[in-house]
Amino acid sequence: MKKKLLISIILAVALLLIPVSGVFAATSQNVTVTATPAYIAIANAPSTWTINDVAGDTGKTITVNTQYYSNPLGDTTVPSDPVVDGECRFTVTNTSSVAIDLTVNFPNHANGDASTNSNDGTNLLGTFGAYSYCTGMTYSSGKVLAKASGSSAMKSGLAATTNIKWGLAYKSQSNAWTSGTAMTSTVVITATASS
Repeated sequence: MKKKLLISIILAVALLLIPVSGVFAATSQNVTVTATPAYIAIANAPSTWTINDVAGDTGKTITVNTQYYSNPLGDTTVPSDPVVDGECRFTVTNTSSVAIDLTVNFPNHANGDASTNSNDGTNLLGTFGAYSYCTGMTYSSGKVLAKASGSSAMKSGLAATTNIKWGLAYKSQSNAWTSGTAMTSTVVITATASS
């Protein structure tokens, strides 16, 4: 029995001296952190529109109380329901990494009689009305007021890296001008992250 006890003690000591794998824990671990920016970028072309000049002729003029469109199919041709690419003069090239909303503001004119934006789509004495539209929308009910500032989004939730065609509708003031000097305005299309 003493021999058994002695062997048991020797075995117990031997087991304590033999290293056991997995006993030692790691004291540090790595974490890879990725930060992808919400990158918003658009380009627009062309960058000009001469109203009532769809054929590309120079020197065309506008008349009072007339509705015009930046429609390559005709200056006074109403876009269809739904709007198709061929009815839109402008193209937004979207290189954003997130979905975006596009908003169009049409400030008051400068120079000449300098018509002002009515901000409600109507044309009155010295004021014009304006709308924006884009491919896929129902023009008759979906066009969006293009105010001097603070317009609603023309297109919401445009997917990342998705391009879109768009256009403008313009109704000239209801009274005669007192000058033949060209009026100008710089329309601004803005992209923001879609919520």
